[in-house]
Amino acid sequence: MVRALVRGGVSVRVLDPGPPHPRWPAGLEHMRSSVLDPASLSQALEGVDGVFHVAGIWDGSPGGEARMQALNVGGTQAVLERGLPTVVTSSSITCGFGPLDRPGTEDEASEDPGKPIRGTGAAYRKTKLALEDLVAEHGAWMVNPDYVIGPGDLGGVVTGPLLRVARMPVIPSPAGGKCFVSGHDVGIGHLLAWRQAQPGRRYLLGSENVPYAKIFQRIALLMGRKARIVPMPKGLPGLLSRLPKFGGRFGAMEQMMLPRYRSHARAEAELGFAPQRIEAALRAMIEEAGN
Repeated sequence: MVRALVRGGVSVRVLDPGPPHPRWPAGLEHMRSSVLDPASLSQALEGVDGVFHVAGIWDGSPGGEARMQALNVGGTQAVLERGLPTVVTSSSITCGFGPLDRPGTEDEASEDPGKPIRGTGAAYRKTKLALEDLVAEHGAWMVNPDYVIGPGDLGGVVTGPLLRVARMPVIPSPAGGKCFVSGHDVGIGHLLAWRQAQPGRRYLLGSENVPYAKIFQRIALLMGRKARIVPMPKGLPGLLSRLPKFGGRFGAMEQMMLPRYRSHARAEAELGFAPQRIEAALRAMIEEAGN
């Protein structure tokens, strides 16, 4: 996100509780604090033309639901109440999904009533739906990235797990799949939304719809190893998701058994979003992991 803005000629000030990311370009201003601190938020917004609000968490640990509510909803409300033009990052979890030959869109149901989202995923989705209500109320802009991959997230909940699984000698693969997109293209999508999106309208940001078995295979091959991939037993994620000890963690895996493919046609038609194939992002994240 930061690199895309800088490349787009935008002067950037980052408000973030962590230290500066080593991949951030030189010349930006960094404030180490949180949107949940009113004084820091006021200082960060002083003199700016607009806001890209990308703060959010997925937290399956004890107390995680309250922390997700505080940041995903409370943080968004705090930013939007300042009245500045704002692009808000939501999630694909609030959008429709479907099979490869009929991927889901922004306007379709985001949950299969027969296979509801459980555990942490359900709590996370609830906060993102509340966030989107706030976006509509305040007339802000919104993007819904799907499975974001690429360098810069090795310790996160997205890229890191993909790499760990791809290194396993035997890879148990869920039956479903997902829409993958590079972090670089997601950053560009935010900038396009800032310039051209309709207020309150959702824009899915994706690139390639790929089954999990094939994405693990592609990553393993780029690592120089031949993966042995076996189908995950159909009922295993559902069974684990019902156990109190594992429910928050494996509720998401239960959804990975479904074909959760999505279309970025709206963003392409209305924003000019033209994502690249994900091969370069896969190579870059593997190179970063090796270093």
